[in-house]
Order: sequence, then structure tokens, then C-alpha cells
Amino acid sequence: MKAQHTLTPSLLLACAALSASAQEVSWELIRPSNTGIPGDFTQTIFIDDDDSPWIGGYIPFWEEGGVGHFDGTTWRVLGNVDCPEIGFEIGSPRFNDIVKTDDGIMWIGSARGLLRFDPSQEPWCVTKYTPANSGIAGADVSNISIAPDGTLWMACSTWGGSSQGGLSQYDPATDTWESWDTSNGLPWWAGWDWVDYVAVQPDAPGGYTVWFGSSEMGLTTYKDGLFIWYGSPTPPNVSPLPYGIVGKNAVDNSGNLLLSTDQGLALRATDGTVSLIPGSPGGRGELFPSGRIAISGAQNAYIWDGSWTTIAPFGGSATYTLAEDSTGALWFGGIGGAAKYENGSWQRYRLTNTGMLSFFVDAVALSPANGDVAISANAGPGVGGFDILHPDGTWTNANVATYGLGLPWPYPTDNTSALAYRPDGSLLFSPTNNGVKEYTNEGVFLDHVPNGWPIDHIKTSNDGRGWAATGNGSLFMEDNDGLWDTRFTNADGLPAGGIAGIRPDPLDPASIWVGAATGLAKTDGVNWLQIPREAIGLDQNSTGYFILDFDVGPDGTLWISSGVGLFHLDPATGLYDTYDLSNAPLPSDDIHDVKVAPDGSVWISMFDSIFPYPGGVARFKDEQWTVWSQGSSPLPHNQIWDMESRAIPGGYEIWIATASEAVAVVTVQTGNTCPADFAEPFGSLDFSDVAAFLTAFGTMDPAADLAEPFGSLDFSDVVAFLAAFGAGCP
Repeated sequence: MKAQHTLTPSLLLACAALSASAQEVSWELIRPSNTGIPGDFTQTIFIDDDDSPWIGGYIPFWEEGGVGHFDGTTWRVLGNVDCPEIGFEIGSPRFNDIVKTDDGIMWIGSARGLLRFDPSQEPWCVTKYTPANSGIAGADVSNISIAPDGTLWMACSTWGGSSQGGLSQYDPATDTWESWDTSNGLPWWAGWDWVDYVAVQPDAPGGYTVWFGSSEMGLTTYKDGLFIWYGSPTPPNVSPLPYGIVGKNAVDNSGNLLLSTDQGLALRATDGTVSLIPGSPGGRGELFPSGRIAISGAQNAYIWDGSWTTIAPFGGSATYTLAEDSTGALWFGGIGGAAKYENGSWQRYRLTNTGMLSFFVDAVALSPANGDVAISANAGPGVGGFDILHPDGTWTNANVATYGLGLPWPYPTDNTSALAYRPDGSLLFSPTNNGVKEYTNEGVFLDHVPNGWPIDHIKTSNDGRGWAATGNGSLFMEDNDGLWDTRFTNADGLPAGGIAGIRPDPLDPASIWVGAATGLAKTDGVNWLQIPREAIGLDQNSTGYFILDFDVGPDGTLWISSGVGLFHLDPATGLYDTYDLSNAPLPSDDIHDVKVAPDGSVWISMFDSIFPYPGGVARFKDEQWTVWSQGSSPLPHNQIWDMESRAIPGGYEIWIATASEAVAVVTVQTGNTCPADFAEPFGSLDFSDVAAFLTAFGTMDPAADLAEPFGSLDFSDVVAFLAAFGAGCP
């Protein structure tokens, strides 16, 4: 399944000018709640004029979500991650109802306020109305109905069980409010003010009647200042006696109102006549604009169009909302996301097949061929695999619950422990505890290392050869014939202890470096160069004195992390520098990840195991440190599980995988405002820039991707380069 999520930062959480290096840093958060359907708990679906759905969704525990717009191919989300005005209190992203007025403004009833949303305005965000800043009767808006005069009528209560609530009317044209509760006319028991549902029905003689109520007080109407309480201990003497309205939008295009009565479901016409609907099944119901009725029951769903038709349920464990488009296709939503019923079958849409799946991210891989990003994914026991984010912002998912919209996942596990791209864009991956597999750039799955091997690290050397390591004691190498039969152990030269990673050697295309707790080794599969940890002073047998991660700079020097600091070693001379709390302004010297960025700066992650668990991410450039920590910066979590970097036009990105807060992307603009300036001397254009561009274009380097469509190289990139070259550097 593909889902829209623009890589141009939609959320600039921070933008800091770094005077020492004249670089601009911005952050973007990529999360399950802002990439596809915003959650698997769906309480409202609104069908727009073009039949595209707006699907509400939220994710409990993280309390993130909002509404996702799906145009049939791509998704875009209005949610509290990118629009914090929605709020992060429990209930804030739980959208109950959505309507749209004739001016194109969408009005959203959430559990924490009424939201005004104009989808034509960028960036997408809302204005929020609560009792603190408006005349609304309660912040939990469960239902909204638009009256013929353009006013909004709302069923209001208060999150958390308070008795505050009532019936509210808002006129957007005059920005005026009027609300009723038991203190000013609502004829219910004193203090029982919450209202659960509302519908406005036009009246044949003129005007309209507001029908509203609650599960405790029953049904009431309001018209021209008069309330009639049908749920009263002495209700009006009418037959059938209405108990309540049915569904979030209980009035169809002809003005008929769907009621539940003491004799079953009934339609009330605008002239007041009531027609019973025979044989109505039990369940959650909805009257559609066409006049059809849908009921979602315990075992099946049912459609009324003069008679009842039974269809299979949508597949979720509960149904909270139903909708219909102009073609007659149905949309159901509830626990388990949303689904569309068309041509006799259901198509489901969930976190598992529309965007990013997991908040807990073990690994990230960046494709050098086409700009794809692969991310490990796990949604809990039984469902997981990996997700691929494409440069156009769409997603492809691989797991057992893609419902025909993603890649297969035939492996007996629910996560991916390692990922790496080949130079041609083929993806090497390890289903947890199940060897090494490959998803080629031609869409074919291959088996390399058999199931049962717990692979934790995969990389390719710069000649394209694959390498993979377990957590301890085994290193696999791809042979020249493409087989992965060669395995090295400690006896061959692999350092002892937990393996810290694999990195390609920038100076020798056939070689890699492999690190473990007790040292590092460089190998091409024949020759081994070993560097013990004692070479950088890690000579004690305690936890902090083991190697945790490393990276190789473009000059071949090694940056090595440990529990007692960061080390910069020149393997040619044996000289090294140490960075720890004694000489660096870091919150912790327990350094778990290290990454050398394309500009030569060094990025690290830190996480101290001692309360209050100080840590974060830091950059070391030009002998200066910059630190970002959870709570005082855009970094969403101090505990980092992976970091990767890649060059982009005008700068580079750092992708940060966190332990429970998904992915943060740091974009660093390095100050190059001349896109045609590909080669030294920088700041002026000459034939060397033409040659460098042609080389990058020929090798499918993303740096040559200068024009839309991004993610592929074509003649438009050549045209863009020539235009930039002709314009010169500013």
C-alpha cells in the first residue's frame, strides 16, 4: 500500500543557525500516526464531494492521531504530531464526527474540543474551541449537525465523566454561540447535562427541528424555544414512541430522519409521518444520504434498500462508524481501522498497509540508488516485517496484514532485525532469527542465509558484496557466485564478544570493518587486520570498557564508541583522541551509536542506564559540539537504536531510529546554494562540475536528482542541471 508523507519537513520543530559552520538544522518526525491512516481506532469517516474519504484514527497509549485523507493512491494526515494545536491530552486526537459547510470548512468534533479546519490552507492545522475560549457547552463533541441556516448544532459532554455538557449552537457567520443545559431550559433531571447525539431535520412547513439526547435521558427535540422530552417519565402520547436517533448523520438528502422507536427502526419524513422499517437487525446503524440504511451487527452487516441484504462484516473487532459514497460503495470503521465495501468485497486500510507501522524501530537503511528508506516494523505479537518509504512520500509495507496492498511476509517472525541496501537498490534484510533474505530491485525475494540464524547486522562493501553478522561469533560473506556459504568465527579473526556492527572500508572497495566488544577487524575475506580494544585504552573487563559501535571516516580513521566515551583512532599510526565528560559538553559518555556524516561531522547517540537516564544526540564538527536531548529539543527519545546518514542536494540527512518514538530525521543544510556546484573549486562553475554531475547521473547517485519526479533520474534532471549551470552561483 502507498501512503503520502512528504519528505520536505512538514513539521519544522526546530531550526537553528549554527554560526560556527553556517549550517541550518531542521527536524521532522516520521511516525505511524502521521504517515497513512492515523490509527487503527476509527470513530468517524467523512466522504468528500469527490468521494474521497477522510478517515479518523488514533493510537492509544501514545495518544496520537487525527484524520487521514485518502485520494485512492496517497494519504495525507491532519494530526496532533504536525498540528500540536489539536492537543496531546488523552482524547485530543480521538475524532468523533466530521462535517463540512458550504464554504469548504471542515468541522471536527473531538473528545477535547470543536476543531475548525480549512484544508485549502497550508500548513494543515486547526482552530480549537473549548469552554475556556468559547460558548460551547462541553469539550467532548460527539456529534455535529448542520442546520439549513448554516449553523452548527453539537452534542457536548466532558471527557472523564464530568456532568458538564449540553446542546450547543454555533453560527460561523457571526461567530456567536448559544448553549442549553438543565440550568437554562433543558428539561432533564438537574445536572444531567451531557448530550450524546444530535440531528437537524428540516420541517416541511418551514424551519427545522433539532433532535438530540443521551443514553440516560433519552430523546428530546428543540424548535423555536420549545423542548419536548420523549424520554421523560411521562412522554408524549405518540406511536411509535421514539427512543433516539440512529447514526452520526441521521438525516438523508430527502430530509428523512432515522429513529429508533418502541416498535423498531423508523423513518420520519419532513411532514412528520413515520414509516416503520420491518425486520431490522440489531447493531450500529447509519442512514446514508441516498436513503439506504446500513447496520453492522455482531456477525454480519446488513443493507436496507427496500429490503434487507446481508453482507460479510468488514473484519474489525468493533464498528463505530459507517459511510457511503456517491457510487454506493460503503466505508466502515472501528477497532481494526477502516474498510471499503465495493463490488462484493472488502478492502481494509490499517496501520499495517498504509504507512509506517512501528514506534519501536530497530533498524533503518537508506538506498543509494533511488532514495528509498527501509525501516524495521513490529506492531506487536504476530504482525511485523519492514516498511519502505519512497522519495515521493508513499509507502510499501511487508507483513502478514497488508490485505493485498503490500509485499508478502512468509517468515515465522514478526520483526526485522537488520536492513541494508545494495548499490543497485536491492534490499538485504533479516527477519528476526531467520537468516538473510533479499528483496531485489526487480521485486523478487531471495533466500541467502537460512532460517534459524539470528542476524543482527547487514552491510555491503563498496564493491556490492553482502556481509552479515549474528549478535556474537559469526560473520557471513557473500561469495563471488552470489552464495552466502562462507562463515567466519573468532578462530578466523572475528573479534570476540557481542558484535557492534559492520562498515564498508572507504579506501578499499573489497573490504569491510567488523567491530565487536573486544576489538575491531578489517577483512576482505582473506586478510585480517585486528585492532584490540586495548589499543584505545579500553583495558578493564567491565561493561563500560567494551566497544558498542563504530564508523569509518572518509580518510580511513575509526570513530569508536564505548560506555566511557568516544575515540578517534588512526589505524595507520595507532594514535587516538578521547572525548568524554572531562573534555566534551555531553550529557553522558555512555555512547551507543556513532555515524560519520557526508560533511565529515560525527554524530553520536548517548543513553545512560542510571536515573535520570541522561542522553540524546550530539554532533561534533570543527571541534564544536551541539547536543539535542529529549524534552529540551525536537529529539523524541534519548534511547536510540540506529542512526544512518545520506547526502542530499545542498546538505545531508541523519535518520534516527528510537526505542519507542519512531523515527526522527535531521536535515542539515550545508550552505551550498548552487545546485550545479558539484566539484571543487566550490563557489564557481566550470567543466569539472559538468563532469561530476555526469558521473553522479551515470551511477544513479541521488545527488544528481535535481528535478521532479524525485526518486528517479531522467532527462528532467539534466535540464535542471543545465539551467542551474547557466544561472551560475550567487
